[in-house]
Amino acid sequence: MRRRPSPFLVAAAALLLVVSACTDVEPTAVVRDDPAGADAPTSTTTTDPDAGSDPPPPVGDDLGPDVPADFAALSPWAPCAGSFECATLTVPRDWADPEGDTIDLAVTRHPAEGDRIGSLLVNPGGPGASGVEFTQGFVGSGLPDGLTERFDVVSWDPRGTGGANRVDCTTDQDWLEPDIDPTVEDQADIDLIRTETAAAVARCEQAAGDLLAVVGTRATVRDLDALRGVLGDEGLTYVGYSYGTTIGMEYLRMYPGRVRAMVLDGVSVPGVDPIVDAHVQAQGFERTLDAYLADCPRRATCPLGEDPKATLLDLVARLEAERIEASYQLGVDDAAPRDGTVGVGELYIAVAASLYDDSSWPILDQGLEEALGTPAQGRTLLALRDQYLGRQVDGTWADDADARSTIRCADQAERSEQPEGDLALAEDWAAELPFWGAWFGTGNPGCWGAPEAVEPLLPLDEAALAGLPPVVVIGTTNDPATPYEQAEDAAELIDGSVLVTYEGDVHTAYRSLSDCVDDAVTPYLVDLAVPPSDLVCA
Repeated sequence: MRRRPSPFLVAAAALLLVVSACTDVEPTAVVRDDPAGADAPTSTTTTDPDAGSDPPPPVGDDLGPDVPADFAALSPWAPCAGSFECATLTVPRDWADPEGDTIDLAVTRHPAEGDRIGSLLVNPGGPGASGVEFTQGFVGSGLPDGLTERFDVVSWDPRGTGGANRVDCTTDQDWLEPDIDPTVEDQADIDLIRTETAAAVARCEQAAGDLLAVVGTRATVRDLDALRGVLGDEGLTYVGYSYGTTIGMEYLRMYPGRVRAMVLDGVSVPGVDPIVDAHVQAQGFERTLDAYLADCPRRATCPLGEDPKATLLDLVARLEAERIEASYQLGVDDAAPRDGTVGVGELYIAVAASLYDDSSWPILDQGLEEALGTPAQGRTLLALRDQYLGRQVDGTWADDADARSTIRCADQAERSEQPEGDLALAEDWAAELPFWGAWFGTGNPGCWGAPEAVEPLLPLDEAALAGLPPVVVIGTTNDPATPYEQAEDAAELIDGSVLVTYEGDVHTAYRSLSDCVDDAVTPYLVDLAVPPSDLVCA
């Protein structure tokens, strides 16, 4: 059976891609030769209390306990993963009932190598990404210099992700099924979307059960403060990437007096109308796609000819009509072979995965060259799609995508009346954004069939984030997933914040990518030396 990779949507595209953590698809998406211009986004911020249905909640927490650490426990640390240590954080399953049932969350740390300041807590984004897995790889391959000497670098698996208490609705076999066409041309497309989405919702309700009611960002923020408390840190020192910035901004709203230092890189502002959010993101991806296409004349690997966008849109039409063979095996030891095909659904995800970092562009070139060749071949495109959705080298699949859509739906009150959403909206967006408009527009506002949100995120206003210590906000000018305008919005919302701008075609910047960014941000985390206002790094 053909399926769409997400349990509660089709708004899908927006929820599938919304804010993925420092995505790194390029190295292992290389397969063996012989296998077994959109308008500038509008602001996402709602500051007018008459603009939304509800005013922002007051600063603080009106549901959970004032001191989450009083209801949490951390097990003894034990060696794991080389120089790391691991432990288990036990917290209330439902923070509205802090003395009731509990849930265990995996935690990892890299102990400070020198004169220790305290803990540096890191979240990679997603939502749905494992903080444990990310941090155990990031410390040696992307974490800027100067942090491991002074901090225990700590992360955790947010509720619904990672270990035993994860949302995992989709089997490995399900992930191998071909993706459906994510855009709508006729009633048959609508019928298929409705059938597949209803089946996915039923599957997730059965697999995840009451866990669906206790995931969400505000519950995760309480977990984060509980972790800070049991670690013994008086104030939180935090770096949040992508969706991790949503966690950070909600922490500022709920616990403004418990922050030592905070870096928000690749901002996703909480509480934004989901249709506005999807539109802004669609504009961001179209803008970055146009940058990729405009760069074609400078890349010998680009196969798209004199009119790259027209060639790409022609390929979309071809793959809507027929699928192409796409078996592959990754070019690493012990890689499991993958038999499959590529259609338009896989193409969209492969292109999206490649736009998070311009270092991935040559691999996308390779995939498009194969698909445009004679005979047409989709192996690299399928490898990009698979890795983005969580396929591991051994052929098993991670659960990130299921957790991602579940957490996003826990964070928004809106629900689509039908799985396909407002098709007139999708048509309008397609006219504005030739490649991404229909894909992002289908299904909005999303979350059809999801349980009612217990604690949806509400819009922020400037009064909600006042009286804070300085916060550093980082925005990348051509970030597709979290457009730069959201960093500007966050800098306006957070009183006393400093905006650092990185000029580039990547998603997130504080990861040993730019000496200019690292040299400005690391002294802030270590010594609380605030970077210059409006710093621009190239």
